Amino acid sequence: MNTDAKLLTAKINDLFTLCDKHCEPKFSGFLDGGEIAYIEDEIRFPYGYNTLVFGGYDGAERAMLGVFPEWQEARTEDFPLCAARFDAPKFRALGHRDYLGTLMSLGIDRSKTGDILTDEDGAYVFVCADIAEYVVRNINKIANIGVKGHIVDMESFVPPEIKTSERMCVCASLRLDAVVAAALKLSRSDTEKLISGGCVKVNHRETLDRSKRINTGDLLSVRNHGRFILKNTGNTTGKGRLHITVEKFV
Repeated sequence: MNTDAKLLTAKINDLFTLCDKHCEPKFSGFLDGGEIAYIEDEIRFPYGYNTLVFGGYDGAERAMLGVFPEWQEARTEDFPLCAARFDAPKFRALGHRDYLGTLMSLGIDRSKTGDILTDEDGAYVFVCADIAEYVVRNINKIANIGVKGHIVDMESFVPPEIKTSERMCVCASLRLDAVVAAALKLSRSDTEKLISGGCVKVNHRETLDRSKRINTGDLLSVRNHGRFILKNTGNTTGKGRLHITVEKFV
């Protein structure tokens, strides 16, 4: 177990200890997909608690772990998080990195910030509730573009549709190397280098096995090449190759 894994394990175990001591829910900071996957795979939760992972909306990539006493229902509305809305002028498209860079320039720890959902008119930025007012009050420019911020009523929040592009391609099989090569239009040799170099994750888990079978619905992340989901598989060609459809995040 490396240092980061030991530290994460200790932090999660502390949540259960504090929940038991104070008889009230305890919450982690925002965790990324890899950390959540590690918790699911490697950490055994003690008996007698209710737990829930939530990041502000269904399908959030960055989310908190909530630990609740056995007698208390785990509810999303109890999570100490908020969505800050920033409206930006339409003449300049601001991206995820623009918003994240501004947050980091305020000295905010990454564990205090969740997903950033951009749309044509601005972005929703999820943050811990204890810094929400600070964030809205201190951010009036993103990449030198004036923005207006306010805290969103979470009860009526509807996340914007995530932008994706869909394409059909043909691959030799559902092996990891074959799917990545076909989906990203890479050579098999380049794909193998990416996999062996630890640049490919399946469902947020680093995967070095190029022969790993990919299933419908799996999320694949390739460093410097983006992320995509294997949406479905179709018929085979006359030469035995497989039609697949992938949905790439843009």
